[in-house]
Order: sequence, then structure tokens, then C-alpha cells
Amino acid sequence: MEKNVVTPGDIVTAHPEIWPFSRPFLSHYKTFARPLPRPITPNDQTNSLQISAILVFNDSRDWGLDATVILDLLLSARGILGTTSPLNNRPDLPNRGFQQDGQPPIYFSNPDLLWAASYHLPRLGQGGFRAAVEGVWDAVTGGKSAGVMLQKTIIGKPSRETYVFAETQLRNHRETLAISNYLNSHSSADTEKDNLQRIYMVGDNPESDIRGANEYRSPWGSEWLSVLVRSGVYCGAEETTWKPRVVVNDVRDAVKWALEREGWNVSEQEE
Repeated sequence: MEKNVVTPGDIVTAHPEIWPFSRPFLSHYKTFARPLPRPITPNDQTNSLQISAILVFNDSRDWGLDATVILDLLLSARGILGTTSPLNNRPDLPNRGFQQDGQPPIYFSNPDLLWAASYHLPRLGQGGFRAAVEGVWDAVTGGKSAGVMLQKTIIGKPSRETYVFAETQLRNHRETLAISNYLNSHSSADTEKDNLQRIYMVGDNPESDIRGANEYRSPWGSEWLSVLVRSGVYCGAEETTWKPRVVVNDVRDAVKWALEREGWNVSEQEE
């Protein structure tokens, strides 16, 4: 199997007709676009570009182009661009035949609807783009009223997988530090990872950061404490569904609160 990464910028540079509204930006795409590993030739499917998975790793820069390419792939036959599956909209099949013909699975890496930027109001994040894709999907397929669901996988906060990964990395890092300290001091040191008692989750988004920390149950028994800062999506005025252990002004105050809770005399350190 070929292993290549293809972006919508690569596709529209090779075939501008796929999304004509991107023509004014082609000069920009050409600065980083790479040649397609195969052409888009739906009449010769054995040699045509075939996509195995759709990975939405970051916020979309060109919603129209990205949503169009994604929709084409979700409606395609076996992920071959330019094709349409004959199974689509068949009432005798699960999900009315949609996404039942080897179409590439779609993964979203971040469910955040909003994020904090330099503008004084929160901006739409990857969660906003996902909502747009889902809205277009429902409009094209009939959506829930027609018995059709967009089959997708969402990872990132607040999903459990993200927190398991984060804790695994912390525990591995702690073990590395313990071994290093032991080798440097030539004295006994606890190199076990089982003593990681508390983990502090600092975030500015109650719906992802705080929710994830509150819902997560560590398989190793560590306690997760959520700390909400007022310096991002959350400004401090609105009520939140997911209540943090504490609310502070910024990350510096969050670190200070955590250290003090662990018995460190932060005031002396600051002096």
C-alpha cells in the first residue's frame, strides 16, 4: 500500500476546478503544494488517487475547499476522488448506504468550538469547522430525519484517550527524571511511576479542558484537579456547566496555587 500525505492544497493546485472559489489563492497554495502521488481519473479507477483516511489535524484555513473535498470523499466509492458510491441513499442498507462502501474514516483531533485569539471575542475553532461539515452532510444526505448519521471519530480534549496519553507521558517523564537523579546522586531513588498522586490540568475552556479533567478516571489511581484560568476562552463572568476545582487569573496563578497546595512556600521562592 502506498503511504502518502495529501492536503486539499495539493488537490486544488493540481485540479483548480474542484473548488473554483480558491482560484484567487492558488498562488499561495503553490508555495507549499506537492504533486499528487496519483492523478484524479475517476474513469480509470485503478490508477486514480485513493484516500485511506481523512485526518483533520488543525483548524481549517479554507472551509469551503476543505469541506468540499471531505464531502467528496465521504460520498465516494472506496475513497477514490471524483467517484460517487452506488450504495449512497439506499434505504435497504445501514445508514441508508452512506459510508458503507469503503469510504475513508474521518478523524477530528480537536472538538473545541471556540478558542481565544488576539481578538477580544472567542474565535471559531476546529469544532466550528466540524459543525459546518456535519451541517453540509445533513443537508446533502437528509441527516437524522432520514436516518443518516455522519460516522466520525473525535479525539482531543475532553476525550478519555487524550488524558490517558497525557498521563502516560507524564509518568514516563517522571520515571526518566527519577532514574537520572539516581544515576547522578548514586543514592537510592524511587524510580517507580506509581507515586504520581496528583495531576493538575490547567485550561481556559470549561467545555473541553475542565470537563475532561473532571470526567477522567486515571487507570493508575492518580487524582486529577482542574484549574480554570480567566485569560482565554473563559473570562470569568459567565456560568459554566463544568465546575473546576479552582478559578484563577492566569497560568502563573494556576502554577502558584498548585505548588502551594503541594506544600511549597511560593512566597519565599519568589523573593
